Amino acid sequence: MANENFIGTGEGESPLMKPAAPNVDMRTMNSDMQSINTGGPAPKPYIPQAAPENMAVIPPVPNVSVPDQSFQIPQADITLGSPMPEMPAKKNSKGIFTAIIVFIAVVGLAALGYFVIYPIFFSNTAAPVAPVVENANPNPEPLPPVNEPGPAPVSNSIPEAISTAPAHVSILTIPADSKLELNTVLKYGPVLSNLTLNTIASPSLTEIIYRDSNGNLLKTADIIKNVLKLEALAFNYQFNEEGAAGIIYNDSKNVRSLGFVFQLADNTDLETKISGLQSFIEKFGFSEIFSSNPGVEKAWKSSQISGASNHRYLTFENPGFTIDYGWVGNKLVISTSFDGFKEIIKRLQ
Repeated sequence: MANENFIGTGEGESPLMKPAAPNVDMRTMNSDMQSINTGGPAPKPYIPQAAPENMAVIPPVPNVSVPDQSFQIPQADITLGSPMPEMPAKKNSKGIFTAIIVFIAVVGLAALGYFVIYPIFFSNTAAPVAPVVENANPNPEPLPPVNEPGPAPVSNSIPEAISTAPAHVSILTIPADSKLELNTVLKYGPVLSNLTLNTIASPSLTEIIYRDSNGNLLKTADIIKNVLKLEALAFNYQFNEEGAAGIIYNDSKNVRSLGFVFQLADNTDLETKISGLQSFIEKFGFSEIFSSNPGVEKAWKSSQISGASNHRYLTFENPGFTIDYGWVGNKLVISTSFDGFKEIIKRLQ
């Protein structure tokens, strides 16, 4: 038991004595209540010990108010309808534009000086000298002579004149509704019905200009031979070579008829010529003007037509075939329909 108050150490060392337990009087709420209940002495009040005389007394820290440094969002007084703050004015772009113009001017002047002025005053560089090459062949063969072209030979032949087709002068006083050029004399029949005209009006009158294969106007005598088969008519009576016309009349029902106009060369002794031509025309007839057989001819008859003289007409056995002819001054008018004949007479007035 005596050894319990010592702390063991290593071998050969003296044991240490344990320190004595501190005498601490713990005062608690329970100890105070227990002391009161048991009639013990009243608890002693706590009396702070006086500070030593040599201890410096620390003066009390004065109470300095610290300003409130907490951040608060300022409240702006925004009233509806208040004017908006003025935006700062944009910087004037005149300076930028001026800088660009100055830059372009400087570049232009530099290019002008380098490419134009400098070569004029400072281009004294000598041209490169070509290296001298010795002739490898001291005795070259001569080149063959070159035949220079001499002056072109002058031809004494005169070129043939280029023939131009003569212009057609219409015999009609009132112009036709359209014109058509052909190189074949038409006959009354299916070819006439299928021909494409330059007008679709009805009634209408189309003037035909007959030309040969060379483009020249077909002579009046040739047209009469193709229409009447009367060579004597063409040779015994002089017709104006430029006074012939072919006529196509399209009536209101789009039924076409064929016509011709021939003009005598002069008006001398006109009544005698008209009387003589009547006997020739009615003796040989107009059967060649049709592309198909009109049948047996009937008798020639006369009638009065305003604007025409010596009007004569002929009908045939087959319906749809008829011939009308007459005179307007020195112009002979022939038509395969009465309506077409009257329209030609009207346009010759």
